[in-house]
Amino acid sequence: MCGIAGIFEGRIAEDSYPDVLKKMADAIIHRGPDDEGYLALPQLSTGLASRRLSIVDLPGGHQPIANEDETIHVVFNGEIYNHVELRRDLESRGHRFRTNCDTEVIVHAYEEWDVEGLGRLNGMFALAVLDTARRRLLLARDGPGMKHLYWAQTPRGLVFGSEVKALLASGLIEPEVDPEAIRLYLTAGFIPAPFTGFLGIKKLPPGGFVVAESGNVREGRFWIPRYVADEREKSETEYAEELEYLLRQAVARHLAADVPVGAFLSGGWDSSLITTFAAQQSSRRLKTFSIVFPDHPDTDESRYSRLMAQTLGTDHEETEFRTSETEQMVSDVVRHLEEPNVRAPILLVYQLCRLGGSRLNSVLAGEGSDELFGGYSWFQRPDARAGYALRPFTPSGIVGMLSPRLVPPPMRLLLALLAAPDLDAADAAWLSGLSPDVDSSLISSRFRSSKTDLEALLPDPATMASAQGFLHRVLSLEQHGRMADAILLESDKMSMAFSLELRMPFLDRTIVDFALRLPARYKLRGRQEKYILKALTRHLPPEIAQRKKCGLHYPSSFLNSIGGDYARALLLDGATPDGLLNRVQVEQLLSRKESAHRGSIIGALIMLQTWWNEFFLR
Repeated sequence: MCGIAGIFEGRIAEDSYPDVLKKMADAIIHRGPDDEGYLALPQLSTGLASRRLSIVDLPGGHQPIANEDETIHVVFNGEIYNHVELRRDLESRGHRFRTNCDTEVIVHAYEEWDVEGLGRLNGMFALAVLDTARRRLLLARDGPGMKHLYWAQTPRGLVFGSEVKALLASGLIEPEVDPEAIRLYLTAGFIPAPFTGFLGIKKLPPGGFVVAESGNVREGRFWIPRYVADEREKSETEYAEELEYLLRQAVARHLAADVPVGAFLSGGWDSSLITTFAAQQSSRRLKTFSIVFPDHPDTDESRYSRLMAQTLGTDHEETEFRTSETEQMVSDVVRHLEEPNVRAPILLVYQLCRLGGSRLNSVLAGEGSDELFGGYSWFQRPDARAGYALRPFTPSGIVGMLSPRLVPPPMRLLLALLAAPDLDAADAAWLSGLSPDVDSSLISSRFRSSKTDLEALLPDPATMASAQGFLHRVLSLEQHGRMADAILLESDKMSMAFSLELRMPFLDRTIVDFALRLPARYKLRGRQEKYILKALTRHLPPEIAQRKKCGLHYPSSFLNSIGGDYARALLLDGATPDGLLNRVQVEQLLSRKESAHRGSIIGALIMLQTWWNEFFLR
């Protein structure tokens, strides 16, 4: 696990490359405190930098890694879980390896298959391949989007890095607010790729790549998920047995490391299954970590995580989430997150990663299961199902004339879906209907965008064309949007803030492919979420197996407390004439009586204002 950065076709002084690359790497030293590596090629106006967190092949994994004649160089952040199989294949084709590190597999896969080799990688990754013979740079991000990669084409060259901070440290680009990204955040509660919040800085979409050569830049996708019918539809028992086999194999691959690997354990199905299979296959006593809520006993699930830890005999530790500590935590979180995001429990994950990172370099987690197998309650919303079903038969123009403000909140999503002129607009309405209803008038006029195109929120048309039925359609929206650019952004940035690698077996390529061919009735049946996983809960204590889904979330009493003195001071102090927020509108919001959505709206503004303070007032 590493942090990577670089410059391509730069227009800076030749003797400044080592210094600029060092500054970029130092900006992300938390991602790789164990080692640093540089390749400065001023004659090619190019350079690569790496910060390494040593997980696999501790002595041999120094980056950048090159091929035999040193014409291809790779810097890489992540893990390739099928690197052993790929190595055997490549060796049979005549390639020779000098290390046991998974990074070197990328070097030879590029030699053998070029960009098409990306589709053969099973893992989480953000990578850069420098092909000096062709004066070419390839950047790529894994299919589900577990790792992030940022890039910008500036008048002084192309710069890239694992975090925005690396790009800013290069001195080739200055931070500037992107109003379009802010509008998308107000709509969805997160900023979808390729937007970042910073004008001119892009993040690669899941499964995306960039090829830069000869002054041209080409963007594309090497992996686009598609729902497919199974070659032979199996019985419920057969599917459950197949999933168990695949999940056990995925956990085994994710345990492979030259350092101890632990697990986050909440006591829900996903983390409990991952931890159970890990404890059964680990060669050492497993360390597990969970979060408890002493201030909020209604949310505390410690009895379940403790039960699992006791059952499995793990070395279990807990960390506390206390409301009194959140003010300073918000600043730290946003500094690492680098963009506002209210569609994931970021403060909780930050606290959990702080504990895990103080003990280990790598942990397993249960992310991805809900998005693959239908684990959220909103997939069962009757108004959403009705809206999609009735939309083709409803005069959208007439419905669209109704003001949403005149409709009771529970009916607004249905109204928005019925008013949508096409399926893309309905999908955008679904996404915005699950987010805080933030009025754009709360933003200063100079940062408001008049654009209404929400294409960035939507998956590839090929994905949506393959999604037959309501459930697969909204699962696709969830995977492309909230999972990739909210939950996985949170997982990557919060874990790496503490030099911790977060591994997610449910997002192993074999599990994702299984989910794409699993019929919808095995994901959601009646009121039973993640129906196919229910059969696997026989491996869990009855108290865990019979639990209703809860998920990691903020305590309701914590959310209800938002809007006090802290919020007032932060938001009103920030609402200056040249600031991001509209002071008059913010004052009106803060003076309103309590309402169902007031806390979530204020929370969204707190994240936005803190982001402004961290990156534009320093």
